[in-house]
Amino acid sequence: MNSIMKNSFNHHHLKVSDLTVIAIMMALSFVLGKIGFHSTYLVITPAFIVTGILAYLYGPIWLSVILGISDILFTFIGGELYIPGFTVSAVISGFIYGLLLYRDDKFRVSRIIIAQVLVSLFVHLFLNTLWLTLYNGIDWHVIIVSRIIKEAIVAPIQILVFVFIFKLPIIQKIIKEHWN
Repeated sequence: MNSIMKNSFNHHHLKVSDLTVIAIMMALSFVLGKIGFHSTYLVITPAFIVTGILAYLYGPIWLSVILGISDILFTFIGGELYIPGFTVSAVISGFIYGLLLYRDDKFRVSRIIIAQVLVSLFVHLFLNTLWLTLYNGIDWHVIIVSRIIKEAIVAPIQILVFVFIFKLPIIQKIIKEHWN
């Protein structure tokens, strides 16, 4: 665990090429965020893939900043109601993913599982349900069952997708070249 903390907070300064990669990945995340299932209380999209890649590349600090800015920007671009709690959730998700996945050059499945379980339980089930109930004025009992079912189905799928993507030689090459 000590090596995770040491590697995670040893962040590098961003170069122009990093800003370009981040901008492209943010645009990709925006597009992927529009694809999928959207309802009042549940959103399922493939945008998490971009978050995982950025976690490996930039770590908890930069990913938290990137996801916080993305949440605010995407909300206003989409013409949606801005709810600050979801920005908090995005920042915490970025921190968790970045903390566990950054510079994991062995691409350990255990770190992917731990990161996804923490984000699913703490952020998606607890925090996001809290924001939905506070801002929509509904009782959490009304939506919690559907959110638990969603996480029970989606979290394992996201873990499998992460494992598949990070085992791809091209993704490993891109990430390792970025670190060098």
